[in-house]
Amino acid sequence: MSRSLVAFAIPAIALLILGSASYYKVEQGHQAIVLQLGRLVDIEKEPGLKFKIPFVQEVITYDARILDFDMNEFPAILGDQKRLLVSIFGRYKIVSPEKFYKTVRNELGARERLKPLTESFVLSVLGKYTLSDLLTEERDNISDLMLSQLNNATEEYGIHMVDLRLRRTDLPSENSEAIFNRMISERQQEAQEFRSRGEELSLDIKAQADREKTVILATARKESEITRGLGDAKAIELAVNAYGKDKEFYQFYRSMNAYKSALKGTETTYVLSPNNDFFKFFNKY
Repeated sequence: MSRSLVAFAIPAIALLILGSASYYKVEQGHQAIVLQLGRLVDIEKEPGLKFKIPFVQEVITYDARILDFDMNEFPAILGDQKRLLVSIFGRYKIVSPEKFYKTVRNELGARERLKPLTESFVLSVLGKYTLSDLLTEERDNISDLMLSQLNNATEEYGIHMVDLRLRRTDLPSENSEAIFNRMISERQQEAQEFRSRGEELSLDIKAQADREKTVILATARKESEITRGLGDAKAIELAVNAYGKDKEFYQFYRSMNAYKSALKGTETTYVLSPNNDFFKFFNKY
């Protein structure tokens, strides 16, 4: 009975092994190629259970999703001869499993091919731009140009680059201090120019204010003199009219003012003849 069981079990196990080797599964987000004695015979991109010839055909699966690709810092020289340390972030997708298998075999091989290609195109593009360009919105256009050129080169590997960006652009440590010092010097020069312009503008404003002050004062003096002259003329006119009406009273009024002014001090001594005209009103009244 045990012999019968063994005789039954061996074929069953063989059939089980044969059956398990006759199918394979393509996961969601993956794709597969089928090789027969090393030759590509089929490509499966739809998920599900698939069949193959056991022990004759081999199945290799690739990720159909977007894959990341990073590059560490490497030196680059810009169009203005500035040296930078550049790091790259990229993403790619396997769009042709057949080309991918024939050229790079696997993801490790793809990364080894992408590194020198990417570095070459990045250096070529950056050599046409300046440091100032990388600090403006032009940076995105530079990344797009690198992506476009790299895509033309990766097409033969069955790879499509989805994105390629300059992640970091740092100055080498030996250049940073010199560039920062130059930037400080340039800012100080600009500040000095602004101060000089401010002082020049201040002098112009003060000079203009002085001119306006001089004109205003001169105009005021002129108007004052005119007003004073008109007042004096009016006073003279009134005096002449008054003198013409009563000359004797006017002479008397003037003599009284003269006495008031002359005899104001208590220690003043005058030696005059009593008949002097100065005292005529004393003799008359």
